[in-house]
Amino acid sequence: MKGLLLNALLGLGLGRFGSVWGLPVFLPVVAVELAYGFHVHHLSAGGGLRRGAALLICGQLGFLLGALLRPLPGER
Repeated sequence: MKGLLLNALLGLGLGRFGSVWGLPVFLPVVAVELAYGFHVHHLSAGGGLRRGAALLICGQLGFLLGALLRPLPGER
């Protein structure tokens, strides 16, 4: 759950203030969350794939929401 929140907030920040080139930042966060899940919760390979996909999708949706929050060029 903490990984989903972290990815959503990271995606919002990157979408609002960053660019699409900052998206590889999600990969280490997902890798650490998956390693934690394998070690502590003894996830199977299928469970790890589902959790990894959910984390990446959550980050991407946060990025899209952040991109929608950008001001339009004529708004300033």
